Amino acid sequence: MIDSVEFVKLLKERKYSGEELAKIFGVSRSAVWKRINKLKEEGYDIDVSKEGYHIISSPDKLILEEVKPLLKTKFIGYNYIYFDKIDSTNEYLKSDDFPDGTVVVAETQTAGKGRKGRKWISPYGKGLYFSILLKSRLEVYYVSKLSLVFLWSVFETLKKYTASCDLKIKWPNDIYLNNKKLAGFLIDTSIENNEVVKVVVGVGININNDVEDFNDLDIATSLKIECNKTFDRKKLLADILYQVEESYYKFLDTKFFNVKNVEKNLLWLGETVKIVENGTVILEGIIEGLNDDGSLILKVKDKIELIYVGELSVRV
Repeated sequence: MIDSVEFVKLLKERKYSGEELAKIFGVSRSAVWKRINKLKEEGYDIDVSKEGYHIISSPDKLILEEVKPLLKTKFIGYNYIYFDKIDSTNEYLKSDDFPDGTVVVAETQTAGKGRKGRKWISPYGKGLYFSILLKSRLEVYYVSKLSLVFLWSVFETLKKYTASCDLKIKWPNDIYLNNKKLAGFLIDTSIENNEVVKVVVGVGININNDVEDFNDLDIATSLKIECNKTFDRKKLLADILYQVEESYYKFLDTKFFNVKNVEKNLLWLGETVKIVENGTVILEGIIEGLNDDGSLILKVKDKIELIYVGELSVRV
């Protein structure tokens, strides 16, 4: 059996003959040749000569062979499922009983969704479209804070890549860059006896998208557009998974998350906004911050209203 990750690693280091590779992996030379052809189909540029095989360049794809060597996590992503195209990474994870920490990644989604069924545009090979499955039991009380843990983890990671840009959190589940939407989250939970037994965290981030990818939507942007350079999606994904795992472990251990970290980075903090539900304005007030449970504090005239995740959206 050929370990594909190790196989690629070796061929990146130097040229190996078919005979050497066959001995290393305990397979036939025919099996080696088949694996070489499969790598070519995936987009690897491989120098093939009578002396052997050597990888010259790798595809810009989030395949296992490219991402796994970058992972520093303890369990998130070690069951890593890659799709060239899929309807929805969230729906796939909900379709069966996968191991804790499973990550499903796709180059594009045909039916990717955000909150309230809104479509998420996912041009092929330009963004990060992935979902994480987590199974630790947690009281329902902590769900809203757990959502902020995931949001904050991605925000912290992206901040390292956008230090000179204006990165903000749009409550309850978006990240904005220079006042345009960069990333969105969709969190599905399974609850039994007042406990969350399974969480599927769907994440969509615009990385190397070009302006024309957004079909004239002036509310969306990408890292490439705002920072004027192309980003390594593989490294960014590995960094995000690491930060998510670190924050998730800490939250499970302490049941504490400092919502003030999110509050000070809120989009439109201190500004007047409208709360909209099903296309109808419900409230209008000033964003005062976040409550300890993760709800939005809105000052409506002289009264304080608490707005809860999953019920309302915020629009200027």
